[in-house]
Amino acid sequence: MRKVLIIGKIPLPIGGVTIHVSRLIEQLKQRKFEQFTLCDLGREKPYDIIVKILKYKTIHLHISNPFYQLLFAAFCKLTGKKLLITYHGNWGRYWLAGNCAVNMSAFLSFTPIVQNEESFRRARRWNRHVRQISTYIRGSPSIPLSKGTYLRLARFTENYQTIFSTNAWNLKFDRNECEIYGILAIIRSMQDGSGLALIVSDPSGHYARFAQDNLEKIPDNVCFISEPHDFRNVLEFSDAFIRNTTTDGVSLSIYEAMESNVVILASDSVHRPAFCKVFQDISRIDWLDELAAGREKLDLHARKALLPDVVAELTAVYRQCLGG
Repeated sequence: MRKVLIIGKIPLPIGGVTIHVSRLIEQLKQRKFEQFTLCDLGREKPYDIIVKILKYKTIHLHISNPFYQLLFAAFCKLTGKKLLITYHGNWGRYWLAGNCAVNMSAFLSFTPIVQNEESFRRARRWNRHVRQISTYIRGSPSIPLSKGTYLRLARFTENYQTIFSTNAWNLKFDRNECEIYGILAIIRSMQDGSGLALIVSDPSGHYARFAQDNLEKIPDNVCFISEPHDFRNVLEFSDAFIRNTTTDGVSLSIYEAMESNVVILASDSVHRPAFCKVFQDISRIDWLDELAAGREKLDLHARKALLPDVVAELTAVYRQCLGG
C-alpha cells in the first residue's frame, strides 16, 4: 500500500514520545497529507498490529525500547520493508546490551532519525542514511486544567514570590540507577529557599509516591500535580522551568517554555539550546541568581531561535520512501 504506517502510542499516557506522535498525526491531517495510517500500540490488538505491518511497505516506528526496535528492524529487513525509526533519546544512553541493540536496529533500518549532533555522528557509523530531525512540533491550543487543579495552583502560588516548575511523564531511572528527571534533587535544593516554590508536573502520579517514600516529608513549597494534564498550563504559573535530566533527546517542554517566555534552567547532561541557562551541580545552585542569568539568556537568544518545520522534513522523507 502506498502509504506510511506510523506506529506508536498517542496520549494517554502523557510523555514526550506520545505527544510527538499525536502532534505529528494532527499536523499531517491539517496539511492534507493523506498518505499515512496510524497504528496505535495502546489501543489496537496484537493481531491487527501484525496485519497492518504486513500490508505496508513503509513504516515509521516510535517506540523507546531498544530490543523492540531491533526486533522491528530485523523483521522489516527480512520482509523488504522500508523502516524509519525515530530515536527519541540520546544515543548511547543504555547499558551495553541496549546500546548494541540500538546500533543494530539503526544498521538494519532504512532511515534512522536522531535528535542531536552527537547522536547523528554516532548513528552515522551504523547507517549513512541517518537524518537529524527534531521531535518538537508545535501543538494546538492547550486543554485547560480542571477547575479544581487550577484553583489549587492559584492558591498555592499566591503564597510565594518566585515559582519554578519541572515535569516527569513517569518515574524512570538511567543505567546508573539515577533518576532521569532528577526531581528529588530539585526538591532538596529548594526546600530551604525563602519565597521559592516548585510545581511538579507528575501526570502518572508515580513521582509523588516516590517522593513520599524517599523524603522525610514533602516540603510545603512543593506542589505535585498528579493527574493527566497539559504542561503548558503549568508554565502559565511559572517564572522558570527546570530540566534536571541525566540524559535527554529533544525536550518538548524546553521549547514550550521558550514559546511561553519562561526561563529555562537545564542540566549539562546533553547539548542545550542557546536560550537555556545550563548548570552543572544542582546542589550548589542559587536559584534566584540562575533565574536572573536565565532571563538574560532567554531574552538574548529566544528571538533568534529558528525552529525547523519538523512535519515538512518528515513528509519529505515519507515522499522519498513512497517514490514520489
